[in-house]
Amino acid sequence: MAKSKKILGLDLGTTKIACAIAETDNNGKVNLIGQGISNPEGFRNGIVINLERAVESVAQAIERAEKTTNSKAKNSSIYVGISGEYVKHLASVGTVPVKNPSKGITEKDIAEVIRQAQTIRLPNDEQIIHLIPNQFIVDGQKGIRNPIGMFGFRLEVEALLVIGAVTAIENIHRVLDHLELKAESLVLQPQAVSLAVSEPEDRDLGIAIVDIGGITNISIFKDGVLRFYKTLPLGGENITKDISIGLRTPYKKAEEIKKLYGTATISCVEHDQPIIIEDISGRANKQISQRLLSSIIEPRVEEILQHVEMTLRNSCYVDGLSGGIILTGGTSMLKGIDLLAEQIFRLPVKIGTIRANGDAQSQLSDTNFTTAVGLIRYGLNGKDLYVKQSEGLFSIFALKIKELFA
Repeated sequence: MAKSKKILGLDLGTTKIACAIAETDNNGKVNLIGQGISNPEGFRNGIVINLERAVESVAQAIERAEKTTNSKAKNSSIYVGISGEYVKHLASVGTVPVKNPSKGITEKDIAEVIRQAQTIRLPNDEQIIHLIPNQFIVDGQKGIRNPIGMFGFRLEVEALLVIGAVTAIENIHRVLDHLELKAESLVLQPQAVSLAVSEPEDRDLGIAIVDIGGITNISIFKDGVLRFYKTLPLGGENITKDISIGLRTPYKKAEEIKKLYGTATISCVEHDQPIIIEDISGRANKQISQRLLSSIIEPRVEEILQHVEMTLRNSCYVDGLSGGIILTGGTSMLKGIDLLAEQIFRLPVKIGTIRANGDAQSQLSDTNFTTAVGLIRYGLNGKDLYVKQSEGLFSIFALKIKELFA
């Protein structure tokens, strides 16, 4: 009988802090038992800019999730989603001789080749967050995912190193320290989102996940692993600012009418209903049309999608996207954005929703919690590849290799 445990997913997003808590029972069934959301005060694009306010924001999201549970976050395994321009990736390779070819490749051989792949010279202000093996090579034979037990004299790995700024990462830990919490792992947001909105078959075929929140994260998966990741400093925040300036209304009101009445294109407006908005002066309300609102939104959405298309094309993976493109994030909720994206990308596009997984998490349809649910699934799979500044990848990987290739 499996031992019950609690897992907390904490999404430090651009426009919100989202927290979800799940519990596995003695039979291994997963139940979502809490969820909470707060404004990202003290953060800017996922980076801590005011420690005190950041602590308050995270505490508020966690407390709201705890209200519906019978336990505290301290009793959970915590996985934190991170993304932003302070995260980048590099290709890396490692090569080692197999210590005892007659007995086959062992976990120690794999741990050693992984250690070799991450022994690269980095600036003092950067550190490794993840090391993702793309493929193993045994005596020149490529495409091997799990070489344990195989015969061979030389073992190689081609890997993707996900690198982050030390300051940004350590300040996230500082926020958790103030709350007397400790993260099991920092997880690159696209890794978590992919588990929430895509099937393993999609990631094998080749898909791009375009997460358009306040900013835009682009990730490409092929043969089941992350191959490419980039953040664009364009997204829903730009759309809201355009509305605020164009209609001379406060930013919060602009965000509100964008969500209630906004469409990605003018042609999606079926009934040009009047919208009452607050003037920025605060002295009076005024009336605008829905078509006017969409005429402000459409050019910015086109610009965002065109930048995404250029990024995909320059990635060298665009021809391998047999699974098409998944749009997710708050901006993906704009009516008609999938049709506009198909015209620009010239590829199949669908809106990402939390996929069924035979658990209670699938019942959570609110897109605000997509990353948080993905973090919970990441935690359940046991794929902990976070590298702490004080620890080497060798010790962590040796403990996790079975789960990684299960």
